[in-house]
Amino acid sequence: MDFVTQVTLGGAVGQATMHRELGNKAVLWGLLAGALPDLDVVAYPLMDAVTQLTWHRSISHSILLVVVLSPLLGWLIARLHHYEVTVEKATLFSFLALGSHILIDLFTTYGTQIFAPFADTQVAWNLLFIIDPLFTLPLLLFLLLSMLPGEVRARQFRNAAGLILALAYVITALLFKFSADTAFERAFARQKIPVQRMMTTPTPLNTILWRGVAETADGYYIGYHSMLDGSEYIPLWFVPRNEKLLEGFQDQRAIQVLQWFSDGWYSAEQTPEGLFFRDLRYGEFDAVEPANSYGVAPPLDLEFMFTFTILDTGVEGHDRLTFEGPNFPMPDIEQAFDLLWKRIKGVSRVPVAGK
Repeated sequence: MDFVTQVTLGGAVGQATMHRELGNKAVLWGLLAGALPDLDVVAYPLMDAVTQLTWHRSISHSILLVVVLSPLLGWLIARLHHYEVTVEKATLFSFLALGSHILIDLFTTYGTQIFAPFADTQVAWNLLFIIDPLFTLPLLLFLLLSMLPGEVRARQFRNAAGLILALAYVITALLFKFSADTAFERAFARQKIPVQRMMTTPTPLNTILWRGVAETADGYYIGYHSMLDGSEYIPLWFVPRNEKLLEGFQDQRAIQVLQWFSDGWYSAEQTPEGLFFRDLRYGEFDAVEPANSYGVAPPLDLEFMFTFTILDTGVEGHDRLTFEGPNFPMPDIEQAFDLLWKRIKGVSRVPVAGK
């Protein structure tokens, strides 16, 4: 998830585990531990675009890192504070802080390579959008309140309240996801779509409005469903995969990495600007008529939020192709939030004849 969420959660873990011994210094250690895995981006200048995509959230977000780094960080904390906190407790803090960072990244669509370096499998549970203020702000508020002067027990209670609210929000998101899965399964079955696999993801900044994608033999059907919709009917539109555009490039490392990164949820498109590889997991908007976005009406010209431009370096071999991006084509932000809010509140629909 975003940096603010990661350091806030780390700070809350520090406050919960080491506050009695270190006071608010425990929060500072939590902020550091919460940020630590995302420092993998420091190595970006040494890498090309293809390697960057495979490197981010790999070994730095793995179970191995947590197991190896926790006792080292725990010993360092205890040593620097002259053993006011025991090595065992500082190690427990390190394990929980680093582990919670990886855990909430698993809640997102991007996911992490938790089994690196032994496997490059990306694990993503699609529960939370990468930025969700309803998860972060209560956690941050109660963490700040816990840092104010007062009795230790009262301060710990405030911090615990924030952690409990965060956990409750995740559980609510899980229940909403189950509901969205059921709604989309019914919609795909009702419209007789031969689904090979299905994915549901939350839309930006909330867990009320969900996006569903069904893969078929030659492409994908996409739709939106709000927990507040007044009808079970979900309009769907088709996006072709166009994998033929990538024929002849399957030996290219760049194409292999993009297909791996997208987990196969992609669409290729040849345009006057070049060959685009669109990762379909992260949403889209209508570039011609933004009001049609979020499934309100059939889109006229889709722009996907994660789009890579394929480039030819002219160098022979498996690295002849590279890519630029991901590019994030953004609509008018104020209008986008207004459309999102309206769609979250739900719509009432009548099924089209024959659907």
